[in-house]
Amino acid sequence: MSTTDILIIGGGPAGYTCALSAQNSYPHKKITLVRQDDPAVIPCGIPYILATLDTVEDNIMGDTQLKDKQIDILIDTVTEIENQTALTAGGKKISYQKLVLATGSHPIMPPIKGSQLPGVYVIKKNLAFLRQFKKDVDRAQKIAIIGGGFIGFELADELLKLNKEVVIIEKVKHCLCAAFDDEFCKIAEDEITRLGAQIITNTTLTAIQGDRQVSSITLADNTQLDVDLVIISIGWKPNVSLAQKMGLQLGESGAIQVDEYMATSHPHVFAIGDCAEKKDFISRNPLMLMLASTAMAEGRLIGSNLYGLKVIKEFKGTLGTFSTCFGKLSLGQSGLTERVAQRYGFDYVVGTAQMPDRHPGKISDASMIHIKLLFSRYSHSLLGGQIAGGKSAGEITNILSILIQKGYKDMEIDTLQIGTHPLLTASPISYPIIAATVDAIVGTHKEGLGSDIH
Repeated sequence: MSTTDILIIGGGPAGYTCALSAQNSYPHKKITLVRQDDPAVIPCGIPYILATLDTVEDNIMGDTQLKDKQIDILIDTVTEIENQTALTAGGKKISYQKLVLATGSHPIMPPIKGSQLPGVYVIKKNLAFLRQFKKDVDRAQKIAIIGGGFIGFELADELLKLNKEVVIIEKVKHCLCAAFDDEFCKIAEDEITRLGAQIITNTTLTAIQGDRQVSSITLADNTQLDVDLVIISIGWKPNVSLAQKMGLQLGESGAIQVDEYMATSHPHVFAIGDCAEKKDFISRNPLMLMLASTAMAEGRLIGSNLYGLKVIKEFKGTLGTFSTCFGKLSLGQSGLTERVAQRYGFDYVVGTAQMPDRHPGKISDASMIHIKLLFSRYSHSLLGGQIAGGKSAGEITNILSILIQKGYKDMEIDTLQIGTHPLLTASPISYPIIAATVDAIVGTHKEGLGSDIH
């Protein structure tokens, strides 16, 4: 039997960050992190092992920071928790004071005929798996991606760099519609098709054919496509098997139910990252959101608060701030989209703007920015924002996230003091966030209320 003060189960972004935060906050406590994989990989970097990175090993997370902080790392699997003692598959017993579950998530594999054929993949966060996946991708030429979300598009972009034939199958009208409104989905679809991908929407995969290897797929409308590799990327489900064995309460989404400080229904047990349920920042509805940035924020919060509230949580929910890029296009979103605002019954006004992100717009690396903001019709608070354009879209998205978290209203944004430079930013006369805000302010004062007022 070994003992530790803080036991963290899971070594992804949530567990890794929690361990570092806990050591900074409680330097005299012994911290043990248990994970299955050695070494661990960077989840967000997985698509880029195919073409952008030279080797799969370039996407290893690395344990240097953990080791420098004298955090114990155990490569094993915790199978049971009994009386504040963890039992592992390797036969170890570890007693603890505080337990953090950062068990992550599993990719969803639908029950489709032929899904067990060689050449059918769901993406796993495992180095040996990714090595084999890359080898099979290199051998393949015609590749189907099932699911038109962020990972599907990022994988498609990488595969197109390798001159593969790529088809994306999406069950609803538009790809990326879980994160963006239709007009931004269309911008994304236009870019990925410009790069060479084929998109088929409003249909699903019903069967995978092949003898000893994938040779074709069949869609719901009986369309048959010849392919030699299938990547299924339709989402992830929280890994709650250990939590269920412990009798922890699960939330409406199926993830572990936690309070505002990520505490579970058992004393001295916390849950963070993909396995923990979120609440939408604005609507307060349960939210199934799996982002490394969110996981790390939770890890930092809980690492500081394991033995008492050292850090007060200043926001009361999860925003869901996304960004991605492929080809020449970058996309970002934070807060509510118009589609979600309508679903929840918000009364809102829309502001939009388009302008180059450099000034003058003829500067060589300038790109056109498209931005859309949603404001509460009566409180004037910023509810959400979406942006499409060049690389500057990523940091503009982060600015929107801060403005929403801090409850900025339209006139406060209109009078923001900002810094600009011709080679770095859009013009101060038409800075994207401010320009779209002005458009929304004008909209709120229109008599008769135009079609963008709800």
